Amino acid sequence: MTLSTHAIPHNITDVIGLPIDNVTLDDAAEQVIGTQRKFNINDNSSTRPSVYYFVNANSVNTCCKKPELTEVLMKADSLFADGIGMRIAAKKCGSELIDNVNGTDLLPKLCERAAKSGKRIFLFGAKPGVAEKAAKNLTKSHKGLKIAGTHHGFVSEDKMPSLIAKINKSKADILLVAMGTPIQEFWVEKYASSLDCQAVMAVGGLFDFFSGAIPRAPLIMRKYGLEWVFRLIQEPVTKFERYVLGVPEFLYHVYLENKRFSGVRP
Repeated sequence: MTLSTHAIPHNITDVIGLPIDNVTLDDAAEQVIGTQRKFNINDNSSTRPSVYYFVNANSVNTCCKKPELTEVLMKADSLFADGIGMRIAAKKCGSELIDNVNGTDLLPKLCERAAKSGKRIFLFGAKPGVAEKAAKNLTKSHKGLKIAGTHHGFVSEDKMPSLIAKINKSKADILLVAMGTPIQEFWVEKYASSLDCQAVMAVGGLFDFFSGAIPRAPLIMRKYGLEWVFRLIQEPVTKFERYVLGVPEFLYHVYLENKRFSGVRP
């Protein structure tokens, strides 16, 4: 994994070389809602949306296999720590995360604030029909929430300009991209400068939860960081590599990085 070489601000916690924004769920929601467009990193004469990513154990494993993902994550305006794995990693690196800033808990808070402020949200990603169902459920749960539009994630490269035009025409303030890591991060990196919205957030499988396609783990399992066990029980075949093989792989990376922080060669 390529590590950052720039100074880390006081509110940032270095977790396995990634600058994690160490905030509460409420702070994260306020940050996204109040975001403004930024100067384009590659072209200071233009602006781009603020970009937000969630980082979990799977993200770290992917970064170790695809260093280009690390480079993309480093360009984000904020990285939020998602899951018990990141809490374990932070402790091993000598830090303490103050909250589990995962998308499933953050989205309701984001929608609540968007409804009050009049911000418009566009849902892009997942299988056909899923984003639409998620949008309907979110508007039912949050009175006054404005969904600017929806679109599934199966878009060929030649159709991408028309999708970008649709998103921009919708006058969305916040774009949620649900395509899974690392596809969604690479998509945001490639197309962010073409978007007129204020913020873009990559949200993984979030639409599946809010559409009702996949139930969420019981509260007691979420409280103790065992939601991944519930997901594995639900989808043992599709989640086997991510959790059964991925968790030991992640812990190994944490061990190596902890040795780096302590100055001991593994």
